[in-house]
Amino acid sequence: MEDNCLKVSRNTFLRIKMAKKNYSKLGREELLKIVDKQDKELATKKYGIVWDAEKEPEKVVQECADNLPILKLVKDKEIKNSEEEDNILIEGDNYHALTVLNYTHKEKIDVIYIDPPYNTGNKKEWKYNDHWIDGEDGYKHSKWLNFMEKRLNLAKKLLKKTGVIFISIDDHEVAQLKLLCDKVFGENNFIGNLIWESKLTGGHDSKHLNSIHEYVLCYAKDSQKENILNKRMSEKVYSNLDSENNLNFKWDSLWTVSHGYTKNCDYPIESLDGTKIFPWMCHKDKEKVKGVARWFWNKENYIENKNKLMIKKDKKGNWKVYKKVYSGTEIPYQTIFDKNIVGGTSHGKETLSQIFGNINVFDNPKPIQLIKEIIKIGENKDSIILDFFAGSGTTAHAVLDLNKDGGKRKFILCTNNEDNNGDKKKICSDICYPRIEKVMNGYKNSKGENVAPLGGNLQYFQTALVKDSKNRDQIKINLTQECTEMLCVKENIFNLKKESKDFKIFQSNKKGKFLCVYYNFFDKSFNEFLKELKATNGKKVVYMFSLENKVDKELFKGIENIKFEAIPQKILEIYKQLIKLNIIK
Repeated sequence: MEDNCLKVSRNTFLRIKMAKKNYSKLGREELLKIVDKQDKELATKKYGIVWDAEKEPEKVVQECADNLPILKLVKDKEIKNSEEEDNILIEGDNYHALTVLNYTHKEKIDVIYIDPPYNTGNKKEWKYNDHWIDGEDGYKHSKWLNFMEKRLNLAKKLLKKTGVIFISIDDHEVAQLKLLCDKVFGENNFIGNLIWESKLTGGHDSKHLNSIHEYVLCYAKDSQKENILNKRMSEKVYSNLDSENNLNFKWDSLWTVSHGYTKNCDYPIESLDGTKIFPWMCHKDKEKVKGVARWFWNKENYIENKNKLMIKKDKKGNWKVYKKVYSGTEIPYQTIFDKNIVGGTSHGKETLSQIFGNINVFDNPKPIQLIKEIIKIGENKDSIILDFFAGSGTTAHAVLDLNKDGGKRKFILCTNNEDNNGDKKKICSDICYPRIEKVMNGYKNSKGENVAPLGGNLQYFQTALVKDSKNRDQIKINLTQECTEMLCVKENIFNLKKESKDFKIFQSNKKGKFLCVYYNFFDKSFNEFLKELKATNGKKVVYMFSLENKVDKELFKGIENIKFEAIPQKILEIYKQLIKLNIIK
């Protein structure tokens, strides 16, 4: 109770202080509205993070109240190397990109990895409403939290029920980010805080401690789902040979000591002569045991595996219980990433230097091996991996490199195209895209050596906006004319096969699936559209314009392997939900 009172009084004080500073010119009615809003807000707050509401709403978010985000294909940046499905790179603000993806990829993403601004206070690290945020900005934490919360709200909806998100961060915002993610994803879905040894030595500005690490927070969409995270294979090799499994193993103690009592791990194990053995009996110096003795296995695990135990007395006549531990056993990933294994910040710079011949082409790129290790924790070989703070494109590089194992992983990257910290290179078009193109097609490194291509396909898009309209029918017509690229992304079909004034037909890379879009009201051109559908062999996904959000099934009677959906009402409904979620009126 004291904690709640302290929180309310502290926030009340802060708000009164701010009111004196910012609201002195407001009238009585306006002030009462603000107080009423704040009272309601505080009444619904539970334990967690509270920060200042936006005084200056974020422009790119507000734009979605009056405009509809869409995608525009940049055809001359297409990369084709195979018949596999295409990867996606989106140039533009990630809020607009995430809004579009909520239609095309809702609950389809397996793994999200992001490397957002760390909010260190350094100039030209990140912008809010076209202004660089620096250490002198008294609202820098609130702005960062508002900025992050909106994007995490959208990202959560993209994750599969078994999906996971990994977020890189450092000491400047790790505490705030943890509480924010508890709010967005739920505290019960927190998986862990991974620590990355990122440097050999800390920065020259380390005043008290030599900081050589960063963090990667991990959350699940639903931590109760089974197998949401992968395990890794133990690399240890033991000398004993198990004749049944033909695996190396060692005998390891089943007993241990913990700080607290675990009832389900305190039970008797019976020996061949009927002796009941408790965990405390196995310790060498029983009277010196510090803590509470228990078995490694709970009782259910023991009942299932008791025939695999070795029970015997040692030379002093003390009972011992051993379990088999195999080499090659699957074990959970550890929460510390060793720089010697996954690389440090210098390795990320070195990779870019090999590609571009300039080690300073991008500030603080992550090493490929780190991102590969993170992806491996939550993915399978057919996963879709999303990175909406893509920067130099390390995530794309990591995904393509992982696919050398025969996997068919795909990436979706989003990044802006601003100047890279003031130099003339644009982040998306001059750094991220060229890196992906070189890695896919092969290149000569800075030493003049040929680097083999990793293959893969890419479609390049830019975000754009369609002006909303008070005439609901007109906005449906306008959006239908502009949503083609969104439908292509949704179906991952991009090859134009047939085009007329009122319809388009696209085919997949393997030519076994077709995207068919009819844009007009029911017209005589529909007969030509039907004729094309009947002549098309393969699976057909049809999107039909409809003001009433209905498609008459009888229109497609007799056509096999077909499914259809009305447009654009579903797009509009999703956008409307997102406005309610993130835009404060």
